Amino acid sequence: MDVQVKLLATLRRYRPELPPGAAVPLEVPEGTTVREVVARVGIPDNVPLVVMVSARVCSLDHVLTAGDTVSLFLPVAGG
Repeated sequence: MDVQVKLLATLRRYRPELPPGAAVPLEVPEGTTVREVVARVGIPDNVPLVVMVSARVCSLDHVLTAGDTVSLFLPVAGG
């Protein structure tokens, strides 16, 4: 099944060849989790992430479905 992965802000360094706003197209088997996709695009396990799948906040253990768009970015803090 096909999914799209968007690496936002500084996470783009893991796919520097992508133009801004572009997504990484991936073909993955049914039952694939966000965690598996994160590993496949080369983001290390120790990088804290905020995950959205098709505009909804999800965990790394979320199981993807065909056509999902996974958006990944670093958490931010402010005050």
